Amino acid sequence: MVLETFIATVKHDNGKIRIRVVSMNGEQGVIEQIMAAERCPQRAIVKIKKVGNNIKQ
Repeated sequence: MVLETFIATVKHDNGKIRIRVVSMNGEQGVIEQIMAAERCPQRAIVKIKKVGNNIKQ
């Protein structure tokens, strides 16, 4: 199992926010987590960047 860390930029009515997300399912997992947590459509996710090292468990 590999955990990856991403920083995503999400656009809202009042501007943009950055969210740090840890995912086991890569970029697609990050998109699904953000859409569920923020209740936003996929088009609101402007950018996703992989950061840091992978953590193996």
